[in-house]
Amino acid sequence: MIIERFRSALLLLSLTFLIAACQSPQKARDGAANQKGAAPKAAPTPEANILVDEPRLVKPYALIGGTVQNVGQQRLEKLSVLIDLRRRDDDTTVRREVSVGPADLAPGEQGKFALKVEPEEFRGSSVVGLLSGAGDREVAFKTLPGAKRPPERIPDGKVVTVQVPREKSKGGNDEFINTPDTPIKVP
Repeated sequence: MIIERFRSALLLLSLTFLIAACQSPQKARDGAANQKGAAPKAAPTPEANILVDEPRLVKPYALIGGTVQNVGQQRLEKLSVLIDLRRRDDDTTVRREVSVGPADLAPGEQGKFALKVEPEEFRGSSVVGLLSGAGDREVAFKTLPGAKRPPERIPDGKVVTVQVPREKSKGGNDEFINTPDTPIKVP
């Protein structure tokens, strides 16, 4: 009798552990959060759009820039954009704050930002933040693709040579006479 109860308890315990192991950690966290009464955090509506232009090479610098559009209902003042730059040598990031001109944007207005960097030092960049009021408040934003890089001009005085592939001749001196398809006996 005691052995049967022990076996049933052991079976029940192992089934409980099996069910708990099969449950994903995300579902377990969501279930715990819902039990505590915490509502999932909603993403804030963007107050600005940041149109990030493709980086351009303006020798000897690379120009990273774009446009900030105020799409909210409030006036945004003293705007600056936060840009993370990735170093070429050790893959670390450096954060730079770039001011927007004009710094104050009414609803519907837009301003530009630009940063010059040395292309030999950095290999990539990304916009990570928008600040208003000299860094006091973070503004919700959405990044969008901006202007494409213009085609590079060929400097005057340079000649570009395009090599055209030669057509195969149809029986000239370049072809072999004796091939597996057309064997010829040699005397």
